[in-house]
Formats: sequence, C-alpha cells, structure tokens
Amino acid sequence: MQKKTDQTSSSQKRDEMIKSAYDIFYRNGFHATGVDAIIEGTGISKRTLYKHFISKEGLIIAALNYYHQITYKAITDYIEQSPSKKPIDKALRIFDFLTERVDAGNVDGCFAMNAKTEYAHKAKEIEAACDIHVNTLQQLIERYLVQGNIAESRSLATQIIMLFEGAILRSKATENSSPVKLAKSAAKVICNA
Repeated sequence: MQKKTDQTSSSQKRDEMIKSAYDIFYRNGFHATGVDAIIEGTGISKRTLYKHFISKEGLIIAALNYYHQITYKAITDYIEQSPSKKPIDKALRIFDFLTERVDAGNVDGCFAMNAKTEYAHKAKEIEAACDIHVNTLQQLIERYLVQGNIAESRSLATQIIMLFEGAILRSKATENSSPVKLAKSAAKVICNA
C-alpha cells in the first residue's frame, strides 16, 4: 500500500513540475528560463527535478506533450461542437478556435511553434515533439476533408495548417485576431477551388 501511495505522490509531483514548467516556459521562453526558475516555482529540489527528467530538454519535451494533450483535446472538442454538420466547416473551425483564444488575450503563440523556433537544428527530440503536435492537427483537418470528399485532402490539409501557423505568428505579432480571420478566408478559397 505504501509503495502505491509513493508512486501516486511521485506522479503528482512530476505532473506539478510539468505544469509549472509549461507556464514558465510559455511566459518567458525556453532559453531564457533556467532550471532554478522552474524549481523556485514549484518548491522542489534540483535533485527531484533531475530524478524525474534527465535534463532541462527532457522537461521541455514533457511540457510539449502536456501542451499537445490539452490543446488537441480543446481543439477537437471545439470542432465537434460546431453547429454545422459540413466537414469543411468543421475543418475550418480551427481558425474560429484560434480567433476566440486571441480575442480572449492569449497572444503568446503556439507553445510547440515557440519551442521549434528556439530549438531549430539544436535539439532533434524537441523538434520531433513539436512536429507531432503540428502533424496531429494536420491529420485532424485531413480527416474532415476526406469526410467531405475533397480531392487531394492531404495537400489541402497541409495548406490549411500552413495558413493556421501563419495566423498564429501574425496574431502574436499584432496581438489581434485579424490575421486569423484573413487566414480563414484564404482557407475557404482554397477549399472551394
């Protein structure tokens, strides 16, 4: 019984570290955030941190996986609540999700894109975790396009994700949702071409 309690406590501490690191990395960036800032936010020791994560990069990967899980679920739930039953409308709802986030003041960009930018050509494991997030979103869009019998669904899903990523970057720079709305308009054009 004690062993199970210890495992649960260890798992909870690990989750707490991931969530705290996620918040700090998102706010301050990855390179600008040292391990000391992370342990200060959680009250744990460096020893405990390194017991759970081999390195800062390991913690970043765990934070990326956390981000992917919560964001992917939020996006899929949002899309499935669409009042429209048309698959293309559902696919393009990803832009509405982003518009609502930006309008609510969430202008820090995409956590995965931020990590990919900071670690480009420097940490393959971090880049791979970022790619998983983007590829999974692209597959989600592709699935709706296939349901809508759209020709060349894979290519079109890639184009939509490129517009989505561009909208994230521009909305981060401008701190408003106008770029997202423009990107959705462009996505509608290519879907109807």
